[in-house]
Amino acid sequence: MLAVSAELSSAPAGRSVSGRVGMGTVIFRNRFELTNPNHKIDDRLSLLDVPAYYRRRFDIRSLEFWSKHFTSLETPYLKELRGRIKAAGSELINIQVDEPYDLASTNEEERQRSLALTRKWIDAAALLRSRAVRINPGRTGGSIDKGIASMKELNQHCISKRLPLLIENHFGLEMDPDVHVRIREAAGPTNIYTLPDFGNYPVETMWDSLAKILPYAYVVSAKAVDFDAQGSHISYDFDRCVQLCESAGFKGIYLVEQWSRKEQDLDYERIADWLLQRVRENI
Repeated sequence: MLAVSAELSSAPAGRSVSGRVGMGTVIFRNRFELTNPNHKIDDRLSLLDVPAYYRRRFDIRSLEFWSKHFTSLETPYLKELRGRIKAAGSELINIQVDEPYDLASTNEEERQRSLALTRKWIDAAALLRSRAVRINPGRTGGSIDKGIASMKELNQHCISKRLPLLIENHFGLEMDPDVHVRIREAAGPTNIYTLPDFGNYPVETMWDSLAKILPYAYVVSAKAVDFDAQGSHISYDFDRCVQLCESAGFKGIYLVEQWSRKEQDLDYERIADWLLQRVRENI
């Protein structure tokens, strides 16, 4: 069994099995005009629809929003969205901030622009009463020291908002799990946690890499990638991923999603049902 960090106890815990499963909006990206602008959408979604829809269709109350699905960061829109979350009896667990920014840039003007942009997202997350916000520490090839300095500064802003700051293995500097842990330790470690994502490491190294960042996890991105024509997940052993988290002592929330670089003709509601069932049967 993996050693469990003391920080793990600060993650959302003490919930029933059903309360430990949530879902992000990434899985339904093809139904959002903002992330599918060039196609006809018969069953269109917006963030304002999500809380009631997830509660009604999937019995899901723990939500994760993707920054690309926000139509605005203006206060009236955010307050309306917060009201929709409350009306559904739901809770926003995390916002994935994936806008154009590079906190590890050696160009100081770009780094400062990135800091200003991500602060706005921290403020939006706080207004929405999100449990956490996920921000990328810098692009591959950037300066680790600059990334650490930026995350340290953003963490102080998060602390002022009483908002945990999450770092996901999300195709940047932190894709090296040792660097990921180093950034967390140097920029925090108070108030900074990891957000392990099943689908982002190369399969041949994913188990060892996940094991290194799991002790500091706040939530987990329980991601599936590719499915075959029969609806079977073929990218890696999804159940084993959940079991690894449980054996590491993780007690927080699994936020399910699906993402692939391939175009797939999938019934995403069925994929969501499959993901939710697989997590629930393994925790």
